[in-house]
Amino acid sequence: MIWYTIRVKGLVNVNGNIIVAHGMRRGRQNQALEAFISELVKDDIHHYHIAFLESEHQDLETVMTTLIQSGVKQLKIVPLLLFSAMHYLKDIPNIVHEMKRRYPDIKVEVSEPLGTHPLMTEIIMQRIDEVRVDEMQQVGVVVVAHGNINGKFTKAHEELQTCVQHLQINKPTYARTLYGEISFIHDLEDIARQYQKLIVVPLFLYDGRLVNKVKQQMNDMVINTDIHITPSINFDPILKQIINDRLESLNDSNENIKALTKS
Repeated sequence: MIWYTIRVKGLVNVNGNIIVAHGMRRGRQNQALEAFISELVKDDIHHYHIAFLESEHQDLETVMTTLIQSGVKQLKIVPLLLFSAMHYLKDIPNIVHEMKRRYPDIKVEVSEPLGTHPLMTEIIMQRIDEVRVDEMQQVGVVVVAHGNINGKFTKAHEELQTCVQHLQINKPTYARTLYGEISFIHDLEDIARQYQKLIVVPLFLYDGRLVNKVKQQMNDMVINTDIHITPSINFDPILKQIINDRLESLNDSNENIKALTKS
């Protein structure tokens, strides 16, 4: 755990900045994630604690409790989540609500998700630009994010579509998901028939189980078009700037704060 202390006129003001990732309750994924995140932000001017929504020992509630019991009164949480799906809209607010009930004197602020940041389009466009294409080819682009399984948190789909609409490229582009009502399984075969080449950009934090599932499902479809699946975000250095901006947005005026602290 890392925290920093600022002394002003004899007073101690302790702040806790937390990056919270999804994680897994078992296995070694959390260790790998923590290593990636630590490497990404190691030279940042801010100090971060790393927590997970799923973990046996390092879940968000445990990390927050440790910080509060060490004297922290103000907590700033940056979710390592791309869009506003269930974890962002339900799980994190529920944890914050419970912590506020236990410790009424604390202040907790939660930043916006990462995928709605303008720089996210830069990462996507980089992935597209890295693909070699023949100028004479008809090329389409499909950006694939996680999506929402149960249909209750469709704001994530809207945010993905907005992100894709802001891409500054001269190729037809489609926003699709792995799960949910805009899943690529519904119409990718139809989309592919319109082009000689499809560039698929998996909008996930790293190339792991979910990206492999995207590849497998596409491989099982009847598609004759040449499909090029790019690397995912893979903790691109731009992500560091996005995280930093999200934290600093919580330090700005109240107009820019998204606080989930009401009891």
